[in-house]
Amino acid sequence: MDETAKCFARCFRGTDGDQAIGHLRAMTLETAAGPDISDARLRHLEGQRFMVRTIINLIERGRK
Repeated sequence: MDETAKCFARCFRGTDGDQAIGHLRAMTLETAAGPDISDARLRHLEGQRFMVRTIINLIERGRK
């Protein structure tokens, strides 16, 4: 897993990596779901949030 984390850190380094993660973060983690969101859409959004958070965690671990 350490090699995978290092790979993610390399892929997302620099200004391009920061911009890509910022875009993913804005689309998922910084999005508020309204009260009229469907169950399917909410599940989809939560899955996306999980994936983005996993990527961010791997990047942080790989940078250590």
